[in-house]
Amino acid sequence: MSPLRSIALPIMLSALALVGGCSSAPNPTRSGFLSDYSRLEPMSDTRLRFVAPELAGYSSFLVDPIQVRTQRGGLDPGDRAEVANYFHASLVKELGDRGFHVTNRAGNRTARIRVALTDVRDATWWMKLHPGSSLAGAGRAGAAMEGEIIDSVTGDQLAGLVQSGVGSQFTLGNFSTVADVKNVIDQWVTTAGERLVELRGSGT
Repeated sequence: MSPLRSIALPIMLSALALVGGCSSAPNPTRSGFLSDYSRLEPMSDTRLRFVAPELAGYSSFLVDPIQVRTQRGGLDPGDRAEVANYFHASLVKELGDRGFHVTNRAGNRTARIRVALTDVRDATWWMKLHPGSSLAGAGRAGAAMEGEIIDSVTGDQLAGLVQSGVGSQFTLGNFSTVADVKNVIDQWVTTAGERLVELRGSGT
């Protein structure tokens, strides 16, 4: 590569990153997956949430298989299954690590967790080649999800969530949509575990 081209390429990538914006998170939408959207309140531009005080009394959870409802993005059938299984396993592990009981049976004071991945925005690998553009947020894949916690017996909604996010800018060597979506899932699952622990500790 000539000296001129070696200088021009990073400049071009950085400029394209600025033009393309720093976030590739899809807009949170209401797909019809949740049993009730009426009590959701905006927490930020990318997050709507509802939590009933009664959820604090639940320490046993049944986690349904994750649904992948997105019709676009770079997820072929194998990728969809991989992401769904990863999401489910991560959520089950997080609950167990936080001291909650994970079961496969409905019962008294057992809550059911339902989650759907509703949108995926592809990673743009060439924007992630240069560390400067990647750290600026360019090229990262984004994903949107909807989830709710319901009483496993009555079906009453105890919590609802609609949110979107993007992969971490610090995974400079990752160029795939699946890798970025898994990173978004990691962020979501960790936050969910922290919030459930806070709720349990508050007793309200």
